[in-house]
Amino acid sequence: SGEQHWDVLDFEDIDRSLAHKLTDDDICAILLCVGYGNHLKRLILAGCINITGHGLGPLRGSVHLEQIDLSLVGKHESPKIMAPDAKISEDAVASILSNMIENDGNQLRQLQLPKKWCGYRNRSKAMDGFLRQYNN
Repeated sequence: SGEQHWDVLDFEDIDRSLAHKLTDDDICAILLCVGYGNHLKRLILAGCINITGHGLGPLRGSVHLEQIDLSLVGKHESPKIMAPDAKISEDAVASILSNMIENDGNQLRQLQLPKKWCGYRNRSKAMDGFLRQYNN
């Protein structure tokens, strides 16, 4: 069938200066183009420091996604070096992830969050609620 299926969408594969410029609208459009809901299994947002997370909205209906890396850093980069001006929002992302894991047949098994979200004291109520839901 001439249709291409995307299993992996890894932004580490593009030039870092371009990844830094991508917006939520760009991410949303890319997800819609690659058929996020039917085939995408891995999403890695390395370098996408300009997104708030709202552009991940199309993932709300996804059941096939197995891995999401929201750390915004590349494979051989320390999570401590994430740009301090990264705009990603815990509340925006938590809402989308919560909707995803509520879907019947959800396959999400690996989730990597930005390091700054991993401390209990700094975590938003929305993210804390999602993590409790995810871990149960």
